[in-house]
Amino acid sequence: MTNDHGPSPLGPGSPYSDASIYVDADAAPRIMARLRDALGLVEDDGPELAIGPVRVTGEPNDYATGRRAHPFDFLEWPTVLECEASEGTRAEVVQAVTAVLEALWHGGFKAVAACDFEDELPARGGIDRYPYLAPAPDGGAVFSSTGTWWKNLMSPGKRKGRNL
Repeated sequence: MTNDHGPSPLGPGSPYSDASIYVDADAAPRIMARLRDALGLVEDDGPELAIGPVRVTGEPNDYATGRRAHPFDFLEWPTVLECEASEGTRAEVVQAVTAVLEALWHGGFKAVAACDFEDELPARGGIDRYPYLAPAPDGGAVFSSTGTWWKNLMSPGKRKGRNL
């Protein structure tokens, strides 16, 4: 029986080993610097951050279209933060990704996490923060959220080298 909060390290195929956080802002280095300041990290100005067992790198989103994307279209936001964990517990990974999301939100950034454990993150990884109008059966509109429709589009953390 597996304990979700036990001390065993994460394996490479674990659903907790990676997450992608989409950010509606340009300039990944600026976002990383703001995160470094918000989280009180005193590391050098390198291209990655270590938050608990999670290594975070920022890069331009290959799927960004260059136009101002609607909050519903977070997969097209210009920056993606790749979060990878090869050790630590599941609870530690969730806590680290939560810290990144909350630091971004408190800094005024729109951010949504795409991962297998977003239901364990605040606001379901951020998707609940950005409701959209969906057509109602009577022809009107109702507020809704995306659920997990996007999981069929791409696998988070596996973006590099994939052509869709």
